[in-house]
Amino acid sequence: MKNIYLLTLSLFVSIGVWAQKSVTMNAANEKMTQASTQQVSTTPQTNNLRAPFDVIWSQDFGTTTNGGIPTGWTQSGANQVWKKTYIGSTGLYGSSSVTLNSTTKTNGVLIFDADSLNKSIDPTGAAYSAKSGEVISDTIDLTGKPNVRLEFQQLFRLCCSPTTTFLTVSVSANGGTTWTDYDAKGIVAINSYSANPGKVSINISAVAGNSSTVQVKFKFDSDLGVYFWQIDDVQIIEGPLNDVKLERVYTDFSYDDGGYYTQTPVSQVAPITFRGAVLNDGFVAQTSVNMNVNITGAGTYSQASNTITSMPLYGRDTLAIPAPGFTPAAVGTYTAVYTVSQTEADELISNNSMTRTFKVSDTVYSRDNGLIGTGITSSLSPSDYVGGDVDGSVIATLYEFPAATTITSASAYIATTTQIGASCEFVLYYIDPANGNFNEIVATDIYDVTSNAKKGKWVTMPFLAGTYPVAAGDSYLIGVRISGAPTFDLDILNDIALEGVQPEQTTFMDAGGTGNWGYILKAPFIHLNVAAIDASINENNAQNAILKQNIPNPALGTTSINFELVKASTVSLSVYDVTGKLMKTINEGNLPLGMHTINVETATLDAGVYFYTLSVGDEQMTKKMTVMKN
Repeated sequence: MKNIYLLTLSLFVSIGVWAQKSVTMNAANEKMTQASTQQVSTTPQTNNLRAPFDVIWSQDFGTTTNGGIPTGWTQSGANQVWKKTYIGSTGLYGSSSVTLNSTTKTNGVLIFDADSLNKSIDPTGAAYSAKSGEVISDTIDLTGKPNVRLEFQQLFRLCCSPTTTFLTVSVSANGGTTWTDYDAKGIVAINSYSANPGKVSINISAVAGNSSTVQVKFKFDSDLGVYFWQIDDVQIIEGPLNDVKLERVYTDFSYDDGGYYTQTPVSQVAPITFRGAVLNDGFVAQTSVNMNVNITGAGTYSQASNTITSMPLYGRDTLAIPAPGFTPAAVGTYTAVYTVSQTEADELISNNSMTRTFKVSDTVYSRDNGLIGTGITSSLSPSDYVGGDVDGSVIATLYEFPAATTITSASAYIATTTQIGASCEFVLYYIDPANGNFNEIVATDIYDVTSNAKKGKWVTMPFLAGTYPVAAGDSYLIGVRISGAPTFDLDILNDIALEGVQPEQTTFMDAGGTGNWGYILKAPFIHLNVAAIDASINENNAQNAILKQNIPNPALGTTSINFELVKASTVSLSVYDVTGKLMKTINEGNLPLGMHTINVETATLDAGVYFYTLSVGDEQMTKKMTVMKN
C-alpha cells in the first residue's frame, strides 16, 4: 500500500470546514450514478420476461401543453416551475439555444429553469437564492412486470458545489407514500454542461417490480439556484434477464489505488495490475462471471481475472487480474480493454467493456490525457475555492516513484482564461511517511503572464536549485502556486474526462498557502519531468537495430538520423517534446538490413530539447536532440 493512504487521519482533519464557490471540493468518496442495491425476494415470471427492452410506459411530452406539464402529473416543493419548452434556459447565465438534443426534441422537453426564475426576481444576479422543485408522474401499473428499468434523456448545467446541488430521480411503489432515491447527476464538472443528450438507465426492479401504483419523481435542488435541468423521453422498459455491468475499472500503477497515470517515464515502469467493479444488473443469478484484460499497442497482453461462481441478483463484486500483472517493455502507447463475461448470454453487451489508454514516455509523468478542446477540458484555479483567491494558494498533483530517479522540471498548461497580470511558480513537496506532512523542497522561478502569448500553452520550468534526486518508494506533490490574486486569476487546464477516473487522493488544494491541505476531484494538466535513461541502455537491449546520434546536433532546420538494421524490419521514427507530446512521425515502411538515414525537418519545431524514438518491429530506441532557431 502506498504511503499517501497512510496519511489520511493526520492530513485531512480540517477539510470538512471548507466551502466552495464553483468547483468540487470534498473529503467524501465520489458518488457514481447507479441503481439501488436494495434486495428483494422475487420469483421471475417467465411469460413476462421474454421481450427485454420492450417499452411498458413512456412520456415524450408530445401532447403536453407548451409551458405546462403532462395531464396527470403534479408538482411539489418550494418552486413549482417545471414546464414544457422548446428552448433552453432563459436565465441570466443560461442560453436559450442550448437545448436537450433528445430523440423527440421536436415535441418539446421538460425543464426546471432555476436561472430564469432567479433572473425574474433579480435581473442583476446579485441576490440569487436556493431553488428546489419536483415534478411527479401519474400512476404507472407494472403488475406482472417484475424486471423493469427507468430510462430518460437529460441535459443540465450546475453551480456551484456538488455537495449542495442535486439532481434526484425517485421511484415510489405505493402511490407516493415512500420514495427510493437515485442520483442522476453522476460526475460532471461544475459550471460545465453534461453530455447532450445524457442517457440514464436505472434498474428499478427492486422498488417497482410488480407494483400497480408506481410513480416517478424528478427533483432539482440547488443552494444557489443555478442553472437548469432538462429531461425528455422518459420510459419504463422490460429489463434483461442476463446483464453483468462493468461499473468502473482500476488501473493500478505500482500501488493499489495509487491512481491512473496517463504517462509514466520509462525509468518508473513497474508491474500494472487491473481490477473491475461489476454489478449483476439483470434479473437472475449469473454464473462464472469473470473479466479479461487485453492490451495492444507498444506491447501486448491478455489475462483473465478470478471467477465469481455465482453472482446473485443485484450483487456487486470486484474482479482482479492476478499478480504479477503487466509490465510495459517499450516507450509508446498502450490500450487496455476490460471486458466482463458470464456463462449466460448477456443481453446488454454495451455495458460489458471499458477502455483505458496509457503511455510509457521517456521523461514525462502525467495524470491527464493531454487532450485540449471544448467539452473535454475546463479551467481550474485556486480562486475557484473560498479562501483560494489569495497569494500562496496551491493546486498540486501526486506522483509516486517505484524507482530512484532525478526530477528535472515541471510543466503545466496555462489556460487561455488566465488574466494578464497573474503569476505562478512550481513547488515540489515531499510527503513524509512518518507524519503525513507535505514538506516544501524546491521551487522554480516566477512565471509572469504578461501577454496573451504567455497563456494557452504548456509552460515548463526548471527548479532554482537544479535537478532533485528522489529515492525508490518516495511520493511527491508538484504544485502550481499562484500570485497576483485576487486581482488576477491564474487558471490551469483540467481534464474533465478523468475527474471520475482518478482516485480521490491524487489532486490536492492548499487554500491560502497555509498548509491546510485537502483533496479535490480534478485532473489538472500538471506534469513532472524526470531524467531520461541513458540511450545506450536502449541500444544494448535492442536486438535488431543500432540507433546513432542525430547529425548535426543541435539541429538547425534539418538533421539526419542514422541507424543500422540487423535484419529487414518495419521502421518508423517519432519525435516528442519534453512534455511527451508527439510532434511528428515518419513511417519508413519495411527496410532491408544495413545502414539507413532518416532526414528530419526541424524548422517547424520551437527551439529546445526533443527526444526521437526509432521503432523497429517490436523494439524502440530513444535518443535526445536539441533544436536551434535562426
